[in-house]
Amino acid sequence: EAKMNRVGIRVAMSGVLLLTVCALSACKPSYGTKETPIMTTAAQEVEIPMDFDQIHNDVLESVSPSDYPFVKNLNISGDNSAKTVNVEVEIVENVSTEALNTFLNEVMKTIANEAAIQDFRYSKSTDTEYGSFFKKYGVHYIVKQGEETVEDVTVNPGEAFPFSA
Repeated sequence: EAKMNRVGIRVAMSGVLLLTVCALSACKPSYGTKETPIMTTAAQEVEIPMDFDQIHNDVLESVSPSDYPFVKNLNISGDNSAKTVNVEVEIVENVSTEALNTFLNEVMKTIANEAAIQDFRYSKSTDTEYGSFFKKYGVHYIVKQGEETVEDVTVNPGEAFPFSA
């Protein structure tokens, strides 16, 4: 009878072990997608127009006037069909080229970053380039000091800017 009791315990233990293995294999995570993922970017051929009013406002918030006290006014607009960005800057007298270039560099980086927020297909700016936005859009910037035009420059899409990124 003791021998039958041990056999019964072994059978019972084997059953518990088998159930445990089966239960654990049912909990195994499955990898891969079971449903269509939500796309966060549009296909390359889909045109996403830039909201230049939003870009203008975001650049004004980001580029602090206290960091650039020589800037009297900054206006950013654009044309999606012509693929151009227009930047108009009014500065005070006696502004060094270095200070102006530092400011313009910061403005271009911020424009590119704001464009990348509106369309994720554009890469953001780094220390060495302005992201991919300016490969598709050109820039026309005018710097004025009162009535005098200090700079009037057009940078076509993909061209280098005359100041460093």
